[in-house]
Amino acid sequence: MAYNMKEIWASKTNYGAYRALCSIGYITIHFTSNDGDTAENNGKYFQGENRKSSAHYFVDDTTVVHSVPDDRIAWAVGGRKYNNGGGRLYGTAKNANTLNVELCDTIKNGTVKATEATINNALNLVKELMSKYNIPVDRVIRHYDVNGKPCPSYWVDDALWEQEFHGRLTQPSIPDGLANQPTADGNWYYYKDNQVAADYTGLAQNVNGWWYVRNGAVDFGANTVAQNENGWWKITNGAVDFTYTGIAQNENGWWRIENGKVNFDYTGLAQNENGWFYLQEGAVDFNYTGLAKNDQGVWFVRDGKVDFDYSGEVTCKIVKGQVAV
Repeated sequence: MAYNMKEIWASKTNYGAYRALCSIGYITIHFTSNDGDTAENNGKYFQGENRKSSAHYFVDDTTVVHSVPDDRIAWAVGGRKYNNGGGRLYGTAKNANTLNVELCDTIKNGTVKATEATINNALNLVKELMSKYNIPVDRVIRHYDVNGKPCPSYWVDDALWEQEFHGRLTQPSIPDGLANQPTADGNWYYYKDNQVAADYTGLAQNVNGWWYVRNGAVDFGANTVAQNENGWWKITNGAVDFTYTGIAQNENGWWRIENGKVNFDYTGLAQNENGWFYLQEGAVDFNYTGLAKNDQGVWFVRDGKVDFDYSGEVTCKIVKGQVAV
């Protein structure tokens, strides 16, 4: 269990009577329908009195909140049956015999959909509850299956429900590390303990190469210099660029790159698309003004960059008849 479990108990005005744990026959999946929320905020909301509904668990990218004790009846799947083709278990799956799991939407972006990290946490939670209460996978259902309410709305479609959640309950464990294939949302995720490691940022390898991962997913927009245990590397469009030789930038400065890797032993002039620069110990020295040489000559450097527009005199040191550069 990689998520953080918190107990934030709902007000007793929001749920019903005791029940025998052996009476639990279904696990019902819901969504909060909020565009941008967290498990903890939902838990705190249901601490308020007379909310007229409840759920046993709320799940987000990092946390599962236990809101209603499993041996109490949550008010989660009651109400009329919708006339929309759903509700195949109407009258069979009820508040009294269901455990109810709500998925949050942690990203406020105008679209209500659980993130992959939230989905993975929910998968792990549901697997644990299935094992604990001996619930078979065919009794992990949607609110939509109970009375036709379009909940979760993004999984009313049977194929998507099976592909993105229900079918994954019986899939083998996901190896730790960067996946070799993208998920349905097109992203490449980094996994730890069978779920997206949303707290991981760094370099990771799969069969396709080395990639820059930000918050658990490959960042294909990354153009930077990033570190792993083997050194610092040039990242181009999210991938380590082993073909690159030149100068590249990150938040710490500008660096000499050779075959994709920072060369901290490099001192001298080097070029990128912005010009020629003077480097010391692999980094552009923007404090340097003076002369520097390469195999093409001796050059005047101002504030770390060769000044091709300068014509004039400079003061230099002569050692045994040679200009000391």
